[in-house]
Amino acid sequence: MHSPSRRYERYTAAALMLLLGLIIGLSLVFPPSGWLPLQRWGAALESAGAGGLLVFLLLATLATSVGLPRQLVAFTAGLAYGVMPGILLSLLAALGGCYLTVRVSQALLSQWVEHRFPAFIRKLDLLLRDDVFLKILILRFQPLGTNLITNVCIGFTAVPHRLFLFASGLGYLPQMGVFSLLGAGIRVGSQTQLILSMALMTLSIVLGIYLLRQHRLRELQSH
Repeated sequence: MHSPSRRYERYTAAALMLLLGLIIGLSLVFPPSGWLPLQRWGAALESAGAGGLLVFLLLATLATSVGLPRQLVAFTAGLAYGVMPGILLSLLAALGGCYLTVRVSQALLSQWVEHRFPAFIRKLDLLLRDDVFLKILILRFQPLGTNLITNVCIGFTAVPHRLFLFASGLGYLPQMGVFSLLGAGIRVGSQTQLILSMALMTLSIVLGIYLLRQHRLRELQSH
C-alpha cells in the first residue's frame, strides 16, 4: 500500500507533466509562429519599455501575493522579455509576493490565530523546529504546492525572513527557468526550447521528490 503522501507526489508530478506535454504537443502540431495573440501580447509588454517592465513587476508581485501561480508569471515574463530577464523578473515578483504575504499575515492575522488556535501554532512551531531551510526548499520544489498557505503560515512563526526568502528563491528557480524558457520558446517560435523546458521540468520534479524522500528517511532514522 502506498501512503497518501506518496500518492500525492505521483499525482502532482503526473498532472504537471501532462500539462506540459499537452502544451508542447500543441506547439508541435500548431507552430508557435502562428500564435499571433501571444506574440502580440509579449511584443506589447516589451515595447512599453522601462515603465511597462515596472508595471509588470508590480502587478506580478501583487498577483503572486494572493496566490496566482508563479509559473504563469514566469511564462508571461519569458514570453515578453526572453529567458534570462524572464527568470529574473518572475523570481523577483514571486519573492516580493512571498514577503508581502508574510508581512500582512504577521501584522493582521498572527495574534488572532495564536489566540484562537494555539494547538495549531504549537504544531507549526514543532514542524519548523528543525531543518527549516530544507523543508521550505522541498515545498518550493513542488510544482503544485500550497504556495499561498505556506506564506501565510510563515507569518505565524519566528522563521527569519531572510532564510525563508533565500530557501524560497532557490526552490523557485528551476520552475521559473522552465516556464520562462517555455514562454521564450513561444516568443521566438523555437520548438527546441519547448522540448528543453519539458526535460528541465522533469529534472526539477525528480530532484524535488528525491529531496523529500531523503528528508523523510533521515527523520525515520533519527527516531
